[in-house]
Amino acid sequence: MKTCACCKVEKEPSEFYREPRVLDGLTARCKQCTKENAGKSYGRRKKDVLERRKNQYDARKEKDRTLRTKYGITIEDWQRMFREQGECCAICKSKSPNHGSGQFVVDHDHEFGNIRGILCGKCNVMLGQANDDHGILFDAAMYLIKTFTPESIEERKARLRAALDATID
Repeated sequence: MKTCACCKVEKEPSEFYREPRVLDGLTARCKQCTKENAGKSYGRRKKDVLERRKNQYDARKEKDRTLRTKYGITIEDWQRMFREQGECCAICKSKSPNHGSGQFVVDHDHEFGNIRGILCGKCNVMLGQANDDHGILFDAAMYLIKTFTPESIEERKARLRAALDATID
């Protein structure tokens, strides 16, 4: 048993944090008192702490760190890829990110981790909802072509063949 230097209550050793620099290996204050004191201290300094964190935050560094961690690329790699695809979504060609974050997103193969391109939020969600299954997406495209009314079936087939030929080349 040990008495807390703050609340003066005798408590079990498990109620204290470890402190290797002290003879008994435990902090002088119990965990509860330590937490309460920290909360009061933060409450007094909250405005200054938040202001310091805000001033230290660098969105570019944060994005670079996230890209490196999640995808193994740098922000320069991301920018190059985005430029090479015309600074728009690789699928729908939208110049708008269509994403809550206001950012275009990295599209990657979840099985192997390969980066496929930069997408707007809507196209990224579309691929996710289809589980990246090209069969489902192809069937969806066929459905849209089949149910498109202003053209004849032969015109629709010709348009589909042209689209498929363009993607194969």
